Amino acid sequence: MGVICFFSLVSEYQTMMNRVLLLSPFYSSVYGSFKPAFKAGFLNPPLGLCYIASSLQKKGYEAFIIDAESGDESLEEVVRNGLSLKPDVIGITATSPVFTSALEMSRAIKKLSSVPIVLGGPHVTIMKNQVLEEYPEFDFGVIGEGEETLPELFEAITGKHDFFNIQGLIYRDGGNRVIVTQERPVLKDIDNLPFPDRTLIHNERYTRSVPGKGIVKAAAVMSSRGCPFQCIYCAIKKIPGGNHVRMRSAKNVVDEIEYIVKKLGIRHISFNDDDLTMSRNRTIQMCEEILKRKIEITWEGLTRATLVDRELFQIMKEAGFVRVSFGIESGNPEILKGLNRNVTLEDVEKAIEMAKAAGLITRGSIMIGLPNDTRKTVKETLDYVCRLKFLDQVIINITTPYPGTVLEEMAKRGEGGMRLLSEDLSELRRFGNAVIEVNDLKKQDLIKFQKAGLLKFYLSSPKRAFRNLTEAGFKSAMVNSYAFIRSILK
Repeated sequence: MGVICFFSLVSEYQTMMNRVLLLSPFYSSVYGSFKPAFKAGFLNPPLGLCYIASSLQKKGYEAFIIDAESGDESLEEVVRNGLSLKPDVIGITATSPVFTSALEMSRAIKKLSSVPIVLGGPHVTIMKNQVLEEYPEFDFGVIGEGEETLPELFEAITGKHDFFNIQGLIYRDGGNRVIVTQERPVLKDIDNLPFPDRTLIHNERYTRSVPGKGIVKAAAVMSSRGCPFQCIYCAIKKIPGGNHVRMRSAKNVVDEIEYIVKKLGIRHISFNDDDLTMSRNRTIQMCEEILKRKIEITWEGLTRATLVDRELFQIMKEAGFVRVSFGIESGNPEILKGLNRNVTLEDVEKAIEMAKAAGLITRGSIMIGLPNDTRKTVKETLDYVCRLKFLDQVIINITTPYPGTVLEEMAKRGEGGMRLLSEDLSELRRFGNAVIEVNDLKKQDLIKFQKAGLLKFYLSSPKRAFRNLTEAGFKSAMVNSYAFIRSILK
């Protein structure tokens, strides 16, 4: 965007800007042939945008949210519907695998409107100035958390202060040079954030199969931000404050849950925390608060095998916890050690057994095509999860070197036998595709192992198959089975 064009764009909105459209682009293509299974059981509401909307409303702006993936509209329809709201500025969020979709959406908007577009989310946070330098479709970028940055940016667009004084911002100066401002300190007390505004989304579109309940509406909650661990496949260290864990108080979290139940009528909560039980004491306090208030909910979340124990699982179960997910990653001890997870197979086995003893549904995720993997070690991993008799569900991922990760650096250097096949962001799919080969594992080998491993896991154990078919009722069994079969056969 040229100098004159840019400043005319800014001046156009200086006296009238108060309507903000927040867009979550299409992203189910990331799941490749497994898109039906994803849509049936893993569609997640755009919680980050709901937080942004609340922060904007607090400053007097009118906010709208469109989650493209949750509806049936085409890209053109989403853009037309969005522009019909007459927004003064548009914010789009994107991870690296979703960036191509966000770019297509931005280009479609620019064909019809000159409204300023702000890109937020992990991809621009990691890549910073490179995004605006390569893609003129985006006018601004926000680094890290946007609850404070976006309101300040919109005030700057209306001429109240300079862009340069806004921390955590990427913008173009008068000479079309891309400027990255000083990093914004992370929000320390996240209890002070207003609850995310879920009234702006179609809550009925986000569902989960819940043991004993069937297919029900689900709300996402994030009770903490950050993760202190240094797994090689995660880019969290490139996110400002990413390795610094900030936790909401138990009371604040349960206040939000109570609001969700009473005001929205949603009684299943899916926690988005990286490590839900990072603080054992806080988790117990949350459970006690739920029980004290007699809030009847079910809930689930992800944690590490080293952060749980029998007593903790028992009180979580009493408070409505029904499903726990663990990252297993590999069934080979040496390959697991190379991921810098500091979790052993013994830790995994013990945690899953304790969860099952508490009456929980257990889910684990693994990766195939890791550094130093071979056909032999992938088979070991698949055999290992099949032998875990207390593991109910598994997610098999094809290793993907995301931007900003140690894994990406290793793949580019060819370490661990890895050969990077593509750096095209649209190819970053963990399901039905591979952007690396490793040792004797070709691209098609990984794709075949993924499908064969899923079939083996669910069909080799009649007890496991029966549990998964009956836990959430007949309708859930039919929906999920149909989606699973479609995914496998595609």
